[in-house]
Amino acid sequence: MRSTFSSVILGLVGLTTAQTVTERVIPTLSPQIDALPSLTPTILDPTAPDSQACPGYKAANVVQAGHGFTADLTIAGADCQAFGNDIADLVLEVQYQTKERLNLKIYPKHISPQNSSWFILPAHLVDEPAWDGKTTANTSDLKLDWSNDPTFQFKVSRINTGEEIFSTYGHKIVYEDQYLELLTNMVDDYNVYGLAENIHDFRLGNNYNQTYYAVDAGNSIDYNVYGVIPFYQETRYHSGGNTTAHGVYARNAHGQEWLLRNSTIAYRTLGGSFDLYFLSGQTADGTSSALTTISQFQVGCIGTPAMQMYWTFGFHQCRWGYENISVVQDVVDGYKSANIPLEGVWNDLDIYELYRDFTNNQVTYPLPAFTNFIETLHANGQHYIPIIDSNIYVPNPTNASDAYSPFEHGAELQTFIRDPTTGDFYYGDNWPGFSVWGDWLIPSTQSWWTNEILTWHKGTPFDGIWIDLSEASSFCAGSCGNGRLDENPVHPPFLLPGDPLSFDFLYPESFNVSNATEASSAAAASSSQASVISASPPLPVATTTTMGRTEPTPGVRNLNFPPYVINNVQSGHALGKSSIAPNATHNDQYNTTEYEMHNLFGLQISNATYHALLQVFPGRRPFTVGRSVFAGSGKITAHWGGDNTSTWGSMFLSISQALTMMMSGIPMFGADTCGFTHNTDYQLCSRWMELSAFFPFYRNHNVKAAISQEAYRWSSVAESSRRAMKVRYSMLTYMYTLFYYAHTKGETVMRALAWEFPNDPSLRETYGQFMLGPSILVTPVLIPNVETVNGVFPGVADGTRWFDWYTLAEVDAQPQENKTLSAPLEHINVHIRGGSILALQEPKLTTNATRNTPYSLVVALDSNGKASGSLYLDDGYSLVPDAIKLVEFTYADGCLKYTSEGSYASTQPLANITVAGLQSTPHDYGHGPYANRSSSYWGHGKPKGSTLEFGGKNCSSDGRSVSYSNGVLKVTGLEKDTGNGAFESALSLCFGW
Repeated sequence: MRSTFSSVILGLVGLTTAQTVTERVIPTLSPQIDALPSLTPTILDPTAPDSQACPGYKAANVVQAGHGFTADLTIAGADCQAFGNDIADLVLEVQYQTKERLNLKIYPKHISPQNSSWFILPAHLVDEPAWDGKTTANTSDLKLDWSNDPTFQFKVSRINTGEEIFSTYGHKIVYEDQYLELLTNMVDDYNVYGLAENIHDFRLGNNYNQTYYAVDAGNSIDYNVYGVIPFYQETRYHSGGNTTAHGVYARNAHGQEWLLRNSTIAYRTLGGSFDLYFLSGQTADGTSSALTTISQFQVGCIGTPAMQMYWTFGFHQCRWGYENISVVQDVVDGYKSANIPLEGVWNDLDIYELYRDFTNNQVTYPLPAFTNFIETLHANGQHYIPIIDSNIYVPNPTNASDAYSPFEHGAELQTFIRDPTTGDFYYGDNWPGFSVWGDWLIPSTQSWWTNEILTWHKGTPFDGIWIDLSEASSFCAGSCGNGRLDENPVHPPFLLPGDPLSFDFLYPESFNVSNATEASSAAAASSSQASVISASPPLPVATTTTMGRTEPTPGVRNLNFPPYVINNVQSGHALGKSSIAPNATHNDQYNTTEYEMHNLFGLQISNATYHALLQVFPGRRPFTVGRSVFAGSGKITAHWGGDNTSTWGSMFLSISQALTMMMSGIPMFGADTCGFTHNTDYQLCSRWMELSAFFPFYRNHNVKAAISQEAYRWSSVAESSRRAMKVRYSMLTYMYTLFYYAHTKGETVMRALAWEFPNDPSLRETYGQFMLGPSILVTPVLIPNVETVNGVFPGVADGTRWFDWYTLAEVDAQPQENKTLSAPLEHINVHIRGGSILALQEPKLTTNATRNTPYSLVVALDSNGKASGSLYLDDGYSLVPDAIKLVEFTYADGCLKYTSEGSYASTQPLANITVAGLQSTPHDYGHGPYANRSSSYWGHGKPKGSTLEFGGKNCSSDGRSVSYSNGVLKVTGLEKDTGNGAFESALSLCFGW
């Protein structure tokens, strides 16, 4: 959150002119500039040295091992010093780690403990994949070849086909203390995906720059945002042959850039080492796919995502602007009155006393009244989640009444990041005033953080934690609180949402068409507000000092302004703008700097919060939602898309953002539904509530300077939400099962069409539609003022069948047809893929109530009359469940069967079975003497006298009925037959025709 007024924040250097920090201000070039040469050293400074003119390295002293080799790399000429000081002697390590994974490391030969973090990312901070103890060069999917002609270069290719997947041939490797570079050659018109986090088209294209530096700047389209996950997956289509896919993961946490160009990708970092993992994407039969590659990345490199608690998949409501308990209670009542499900109530900064973490405003959120409110939520099967910001307020030392125990406890333990110029704590600025940040490199910080969360929970019995500003964000440049703590509480030098002259009058595209009168009034009010501000500016005029690219100094690293300028979205592209300065130091024995640690802050604070919640709720899965993420964050946290806008474009791009998160092992992802900044309208909010119903994390959230946007505010949005949530809540079992496979196998939850149908190149850029797992196709409306939507139905050329979710009618579509579908405002198109079996439940207003309803099975047949599916069951919350159950469904030759493994007891019965896609009429159902007879009349090909069995026992026909129409067979009234639980025994049900 909190970049609502980023345009103001970005113009400020500090809180006073005395705090001005020298920074480079270079004209910003678009990340997509066709005129740029493919190997421009930096898009920000065309006069900078050409790093490819550096001498490169020569390999020598090769030592073979069964699973790889090592070698020395020695600089092949005079020092280059393009963007740092050259490292003359390097070590090359190549490991065939597993059959599908090859690792290449390059790092300095002479590393002292004091500078190890400059170059080597510690394994205790970020998982470091290792050799499996059995794979050799002879058993690997991949091989690495290298040459010293003219300098060291290498390529990675497949053993079975010789296909090159990565090659630096023809390019120099550059290794300096503040700049690393290598380039790989790419095939024509390549298809690369990932490099999260980005707000960009799903297929990245070949004229794109991905900058990595965690930043508080809203949803910066085509620039760096909150997350840093340096992994890409490439897909190659082959005429007349199967598609191939592979992946590349660069384990490095420094600020970095990936420059995608027509024939190359350049990988550049501001430090660290080359630690590259090449993933074959292959399965046992030698074929490869995007889904397999993504699974290999998660299982083998970063760890699979956490299993989430069942209730977290419900709908959540939040707003920055719930001024007191009564307002929040009105929201809860509003959802109930509108008959719209509400699972979680969230508080933004409004809950706090003067924006300070772990406090309660005793006027607006007083204890124990607020405690009682939360306990009432719990009694109704609902949950409560508050925000915790990543900064800690520093009390005014001259004001005895300004005590703040979270700071005092941390200061006693010396747990905060330090200012290298004073040796004292680093004092930046954030919502409460001058603030400090925890140093997650030392154990005492975890103890302090856990204690604060445990203490706060006693009065505010939350169910999870929302971590914000974890980039980490500071509203000034440098340690601006030095010598000024007696001014605290100093609030940000910009208008706060809700202040006079701060109201947001922006509305979505086409608002002037659908709401002409309101649009005219908003335009007039906006002009009036702007005139008042212009006549008497409430803010100081921002000042900046320009500075060109720094020159490397032998033996010295310039941390705040490194010689290579990455395209950081912040003003002047300075690394220290709106964040902790890179030269700030940590309290570990080596005084590691923020230059190395910046991109890891979000991972570390989420990890600390995860472990604190294990103390609050022993044995229960922690629920955290963090803004800044790194590779591996999915093991400990969910993630939301940050400060998006109430625009159709922001809604559209949330799909590609979500798909990259699925690739990155963070499947519990969602965007702020209806938009965070600016004002939504009934059209946009209706469509967005529908779309987000199929994202794993489903939350409506916006800023207090805009209008309220709870789903019940408009009748059309309320109806859209009810209908979409009815679908979502009925398939919570399916989504939960998908998460089980994500957690255990690294599978994806939301899926690109191209992943499920890999041999169709027409899908390579399709993300206006997406799939939920392998079985559900979602086709949302993403533009205003329409009542239809176009969508493709992939796979029909090969016999794939699709069925409308609502009617189970089969879709009549041609291969690659962009079919027009009816989509009135309250409707989102959802289709079931033929060959799927789904276990569903009756939707209620909470997940717990839904979970306690009977099951139904929907069988959608493929072109061979077959289908399959699975269902995962456990208690929904335990970190290590005492019991689980995995149910496998199959349908073939007219018989539905399921088997189950595990001891978890689910007592809900099976009520109904529906089979869609029958291509012949079973014994004239619905006609003649057998109309509406029990299902025992229809078994094993006989018109009567056969039996329906559950667990080998003959079932009574009382209360059961069968109907058939247009290829859809329905069996209802099975509750008596499964009274001990739907899946407590095996079932075999056969229909004859």
